Amino acid sequence: MKKLSNILLATLMAASLVACGGAANAANDANASQQQAATTEQTTTTTEAAPAQTTSGGGIGVKTPKKDPYSDPLKIAWIPSNATEANGTAWGKGIQQELAYWPNVQFDIYDGESDADKQNTVLSDLIAQGYDGIIIQAINSAVLAPTVTEAEKAGIPVVCINLDVDVPHAGLVAMTDVEAGYAIGERIAEALNGEGNVVVITAKPGASRGERLQEGFEKSLAEHPGIKMLDAQTAEWNMEKAQVVMNDYLTQYGDEIDAVFAHNDQMAEGAGMAVQNAGKELIIWGANGETKALEYIEQGIITGTVYTNCYNQGATAARVLLMNIGSTVDTSTLTKTPVIKMPPMTVDASNVDQITADMRW
Repeated sequence: MKKLSNILLATLMAASLVACGGAANAANDANASQQQAATTEQTTTTTEAAPAQTTSGGGIGVKTPKKDPYSDPLKIAWIPSNATEANGTAWGKGIQQELAYWPNVQFDIYDGESDADKQNTVLSDLIAQGYDGIIIQAINSAVLAPTVTEAEKAGIPVVCINLDVDVPHAGLVAMTDVEAGYAIGERIAEALNGEGNVVVITAKPGASRGERLQEGFEKSLAEHPGIKMLDAQTAEWNMEKAQVVMNDYLTQYGDEIDAVFAHNDQMAEGAGMAVQNAGKELIIWGANGETKALEYIEQGIITGTVYTNCYNQGATAARVLLMNIGSTVDTSTLTKTPVIKMPPMTVDASNVDQITADMRW
């Protein structure tokens, strides 16, 4: 494979891209009638960055690549927020499968252990060890920002998956957030015929993905004034905490609740168990599309989720990192982070069988 040219990388950072597999596209097509209001946004990948320039008037700088990423020895690290969580494991597998094509690459995984300070310490150590590239799922966008800048200045490109940092860097490969939240709001409004009450179980405060999911969800609610949001409480991405929050909702609001939106599948699963134990039936939507959530849909414990192929997302992050390692673009001079969005698919009992075993994570 030829090393990516400077022009091609500049095109990547300035153009609109679509980053999905054929199976996900086919599934999106099959599900299009359920997503009419959001289809255009959901199937488009937008890359946001300043236009590439090499003039002396400011713009993106150039560098001499230290290595050919497809032949020289490389050390690449993956730092998930928690290596035992389903999506972190799937992203890591996708990265590993992609890098396995290149025998010159050493691939290492460092568990963030759900601790931003731990991630920061690991990141600093990897800079000191002279790693060639780093992929990270940032727990805290502010805490990690200075160290990511340090890595970029040291010539080590950093690509984030899903959860980003507050400073420009080589790239972000993310699930759609605003679009996914909007699509879930539309599905709930459709199921309730435009009238009803919903409670929300939110992500950790300050988590950018949770904030954007909520933004899209509230955008949908604004278009359906008959749907009221009774409450929104955090369960910090955690299933057990979500079950506690849902029990509290059931105690406080009882039969007033018609639907639940959780910012990830694990919290939707916790809500589903609480509702089932209470002997009730509610519309419950999560987001991400992990295997357990798909099984809960099949069992009727939750209603639906927004599925993203995390294997493909991890592989895409690896490709972006390799391209940046071999590019003459100096990513430390970027004024915006290039963003690649993975197209989502809303899944419920009507189409969950389209997510085949090899697509589940």
